[in-house]
Amino acid sequence: MKKIARLKITLLFLLLCSLSTAAYAQSAKEDAIDIAFRECVSKDTSSGNINTCAFAAYGKWNKEMDKTYGKLMKALKKTKDKAAMKQSQTAWKAYRDAEFTSYNNMFNYPGSKWCMMRQAGRIDIVRARVLQLNGYLEGMKKH
Repeated sequence: MKKIARLKITLLFLLLCSLSTAAYAQSAKEDAIDIAFRECVSKDTSSGNINTCAFAAYGKWNKEMDKTYGKLMKALKKTKDKAAMKQSQTAWKAYRDAEFTSYNNMFNYPGSKWCMMRQAGRIDIVRARVLQLNGYLEGMKKH
């Protein structure tokens, strides 16, 4: 039974890593937020420090998401397009919150390894949304 649980955790970790890799592949270079997070964690790998570093990185990505969402809403001209985007963002936030709850349950173990998995997953989700919204903006500029 423990082997199955470990296998599930390993597979989930690999999935999170692949999501992170996919998000990075969409961007030309590593973002300054992620560099700062990595450097912050490398100085002290305790759970407390990981949480502090992740809180800062998450906050910066969240601000970036809000800024990009605002630009996108300004770029949309039709009322129905704005309403659809607003509905999409609301649904995305519900997804984000459900994922965070899932991380809290799946990785609810003591130790910095589990803390890092929870926090990196949270950052990955918001970063991916920023990249997605930026992609929408770039696509709109081409038309």
